[in-house]
Amino acid sequence: MKKQLLLALSALLLIVALAGCGASSGAGGSDSTEIVLSHTAAPGTPIYLTYEKFKEEVEERSEGEVTVRIHHSATLAGDTQGVEMLKSNTLDVASAATNNMAPFTDLFLVFDLPYMFEDVYATHKVLSGEIGQEFREKTREDLDLELLFFLDPGTHRHVMNTEREVKVPDDLKGLRFRSAESPIEMAYVESLGAIATPITWVEVYSALEQGVVNGLVQQPHWAVTANLHEVIRHVTETGGIHALHIAFMNPRTFDGLTEEQQQIVRDAALAAQEFNFEQSPEFADELKQEMIDEGVTFYTPTEEEQQLWVETSVKIWDQFTDKVDQDLIERIQAAQQ
Repeated sequence: MKKQLLLALSALLLIVALAGCGASSGAGGSDSTEIVLSHTAAPGTPIYLTYEKFKEEVEERSEGEVTVRIHHSATLAGDTQGVEMLKSNTLDVASAATNNMAPFTDLFLVFDLPYMFEDVYATHKVLSGEIGQEFREKTREDLDLELLFFLDPGTHRHVMNTEREVKVPDDLKGLRFRSAESPIEMAYVESLGAIATPITWVEVYSALEQGVVNGLVQQPHWAVTANLHEVIRHVTETGGIHALHIAFMNPRTFDGLTEEQQQIVRDAALAAQEFNFEQSPEFADELKQEMIDEGVTFYTPTEEEQQLWVETSVKIWDQFTDKVDQDLIERIQAAQQ
């Protein structure tokens, strides 16, 4: 399987890559800086194209003085690995989903709360304003990372499984579902009647193929990226959770840039986020069709069935009042109006 080949390459690249992380070199009497960036998205997907946009903006705005070398499709690192590499100063920029940030901080747990965001456009509205800037400031303070920009896979997450058609939460009883190491995501899966099984993203394909887990809650973007539609057979369009990716930068790399270069990176990051927010929802039907073409069936709950998904899952909110700032929840909800 092509996914397995990518994983094998990843192990090799992790050993030999990044010796020149954030390196500067003289060329024609002038200094140039290369930024090494790792993400997990496949070519042709919204997040892949957004990182290409970021690279283009940085290089054009700096007139080639700053370049970006991209490792895509998890060939260098998965989400958790990428953040660990930032913290060990062996990578310049990494992409990670909000739910995969739980091992490092509670800051992004609010994104895991089911039905927190009305739709993708409401999420964009919230993150393009003051709340998005607050996340940038808190990320530097709490994580010692530079939050560059948010990336949207284009849809909310849906219930996906290898076993049977699922219409209501009760249909999930007895199934084992992959979860990130997010306490909210695990509680959400279990509230639906499935058994939460924490597995790192790079191991999900093999876990589904071998029956270690029977499903997961995921976006079509990532199912297609990781070729999960080769093994997933059923999708229930429950929506409700809008997990996003975030581009994080090593603060040592950022602080090592000149003030002009730092501004170029900030401006390029803003341009990339705006590009992503405008373009990503347009890919939704295309990604869904890719899954259908692979033999995956989609089920849209009736109004009554959808109400069961909502009522069942929002009950977990009360379990996390000590981990998620309640004032932040209220402000996020108000900002969507």
